[in-house]
Amino acid sequence: MEGTLSLEERGYILAKVFQSIPLYFAHWEDATIGKDELDAAFRALAGEALPCEDRRRFSLLLMAFMAKLNNGHTRFRDPYLMEAPPVGMALRPVDDRWTVVGSGLPQLQVGDVIERIEDDPIQAWYDELYPYTVGSPQSRTVQFGDLKGFFPALIQIFLPDRYTVAFEDAHGVTQTLAVDRAALEREAAPLRTEGRWIEEGLAYIKVPSFLEPEFEQRALAYVEEYTQAACIVVDVRGNEGGSTPGALTRALMDRPYRWWVDSSPLNVGLLAYEAQRGHNAHLFSDPHLRWRAPATDPAPGGYAGRLILLVDRATWSAGEDFVMPFLDNHRATIVGETTGGSTGQPYYHIFDNGMGFAVGTKRVYLPDGGRFEGVGLAPDIAVHVQRQDLYAGRDPVLERAIALAKGEEGA
Repeated sequence: MEGTLSLEERGYILAKVFQSIPLYFAHWEDATIGKDELDAAFRALAGEALPCEDRRRFSLLLMAFMAKLNNGHTRFRDPYLMEAPPVGMALRPVDDRWTVVGSGLPQLQVGDVIERIEDDPIQAWYDELYPYTVGSPQSRTVQFGDLKGFFPALIQIFLPDRYTVAFEDAHGVTQTLAVDRAALEREAAPLRTEGRWIEEGLAYIKVPSFLEPEFEQRALAYVEEYTQAACIVVDVRGNEGGSTPGALTRALMDRPYRWWVDSSPLNVGLLAYEAQRGHNAHLFSDPHLRWRAPATDPAPGGYAGRLILLVDRATWSAGEDFVMPFLDNHRATIVGETTGGSTGQPYYHIFDNGMGFAVGTKRVYLPDGGRFEGVGLAPDIAVHVQRQDLYAGRDPVLERAIALAKGEEGA
């Protein structure tokens, strides 16, 4: 893939982005630039990006610009940037320290704390890349050093091909490691939905994604297999979304449930016309024309046992679509971390050279009107992984769910 862009390509990409934002963008209340400031902000972008032949630099300028809109589903993507070699580690904050949660380096253990990369503190790296991140505080940390889905971790794009890292090991000793990224292997293990019996009457289903129909279909098969279980634990930690899993929701629901309240620039004109004529008045929740769908009755024959859902900061988009109704109507107990805080069908455009962008077209609210975008879904029971858990290979979130299922004291 070539590392330069023609003037024609640059002009067309900029024009398409600029055309699309006023038409589709639904999240101005969170954006760091106002709607009335868009022209000036885009003119400044064009002044830098239009003369820029270098594809990497051009794409980073677009990424930073789209990040000013501060919506998780509004981003610029270039597969050219994703060709960067692996980093060899995945990071998340644990007890406010950047901690290794995945490692492809034998010398670096899960649980080790990163102190410096090259000559700079790891926090300085995060602060420098922060303008490229969007959404909730917890989602931003995933974007920095951990996301393995549709978008690469930012640190993968910005690290040099050879870098040194200073880290604190399990004994509190600082060590230094030189990393050659070209020598690292890319992760190749395919994602798949998994299920198993934890013990008699207690089943576990892990759904890592909803990007392909097979993930939901396999989960449905497990629900059918475990239909006599007293409790099913469904784990959607790290599930970055895809298509909303309506069939899986129906299979697990035993009571009426509500959907997001939403507003969109795509339907405001139609909704205003309908409201003026007095049609469908019960579907309008406020003067801002937010759409409130009526509650949905459960399907007959759904799973009737106890349900526990496991979530974390990387549960996002359609993963949150799945969790929200169960949280709202208390059908399930939600355990883990606050979720990423972004959903809503974006407008996509892919250019001939593989570049593309998305614009969030729909802003949603909780069924009671509470804020969700940029906030996320708070669990019923918050459980945070500690550094000692990582070293020991323990999963305290799943352990807490098992204790709840068994009715153990203090769970």
